[in-house]
Amino acid sequence: MPKHSDERIRVLRVSHSSLTPVLRERERSLARNYPDIDLRVVTARQWREAEVDVVATPDDLMPVDAPRTLFSKHVQLFAWNPVTIIQALRRHRPHLIDLNHEPFSVAGAQMLVLCDLFAPRAAIVLQTAQNIFKNYPPPFNWSERRSFRRVDGAYSCSEKTREVMRAKGFKKPIAIIPLGVDTRLFATPAGSDRAANNDVTIGFVGRMLPGKGLNILAESLSQLKSMGWRLLLVGDGPERANFESSLRDLGLMDRAEFLGAINYEDVPATFARMDMLVMPTQTTAKIREQFGRVLVEAMASGVPVIGSTCGAIPEVIDTAGLIVPEGDSAALAEAMGKLLADPALRRELAARGRQRVEENYSWDRVAEHTYEFYRRILRAQLSTHVDHKFELASER
Repeated sequence: MPKHSDERIRVLRVSHSSLTPVLRERERSLARNYPDIDLRVVTARQWREAEVDVVATPDDLMPVDAPRTLFSKHVQLFAWNPVTIIQALRRHRPHLIDLNHEPFSVAGAQMLVLCDLFAPRAAIVLQTAQNIFKNYPPPFNWSERRSFRRVDGAYSCSEKTREVMRAKGFKKPIAIIPLGVDTRLFATPAGSDRAANNDVTIGFVGRMLPGKGLNILAESLSQLKSMGWRLLLVGDGPERANFESSLRDLGLMDRAEFLGAINYEDVPATFARMDMLVMPTQTTAKIREQFGRVLVEAMASGVPVIGSTCGAIPEVIDTAGLIVPEGDSAALAEAMGKLLADPALRRELAARGRQRVEENYSWDRVAEHTYEFYRRILRAQLSTHVDHKFELASER
């Protein structure tokens, strides 16, 4: 807590993807549960999220600034309108700044410059998700090295990301804070009759990109033609046409329903139609599953999950679902066939998944981890800057 009882810990959270209240649940849970945090959010005015254009909307729990972004809309190449950032830094006078930017990103480098100029005494933490070790060319490697020197800590959604940060020489605190899910929004429908019929629905939710394993999914489904199932696909992307062509060639197109890209607010209703979710991602030079948010959304919704060994997928699922070697269509077909044939197993995994979400991935649990990490960073800063203007409640 700040030294004066009427002053709270001021936190400025900068995240291009925190556009709407539903997409701001990490921040909203912090604001709800921790009254000693005075939180302000800076997000993009508009962003393309999962193939859908999303416009920033206000929030009833905290102030939100939505400046225009400059340059490219690519997540690592855009920059913020500096005027709005400077105004937010001056107005909020943050004790801690939480940046949802990779260490090498243009926007991250810009934010560090502005923080040094207008909030030089604030602690800075990074939220990072890059889990592929890459050696970047200038100027990105310069930005990465400067970030490592300037920030006070980082947090990532998986152990794989922490391993990459350590391998690159980052020696400061790194916490594992997973992505979360709204356990009220994503929930098993009342009176659900999943697994009560023979026409089981297999679901896929995500961007249809190279490496997402759609070719493996098509090959696996071709091995299950004799079983009763339907395929429900949510999302869009450059691999959709190839996937449709593969299903057509295999004689499976009449079993598939493509919903395309939908708004995030509409996603929960799609899980209510699924009896299982499949995430068959394969590692490529550009893709290594960083977390797999749809896994925890499916588990929260009472949908059993099957995932590959790619990236953080096994870490997220643990024993609450089935895990198959990435790129192995026979293993994926065997796992899907097992769930298709065994309603009791589907119910068991649905219960395990929901329990795992409640224990690890609710937004309240994520907020708790985030709050404790903030306090850890601020305690460390207090120990090195004895003239800092505030002290935490537990240290008074």
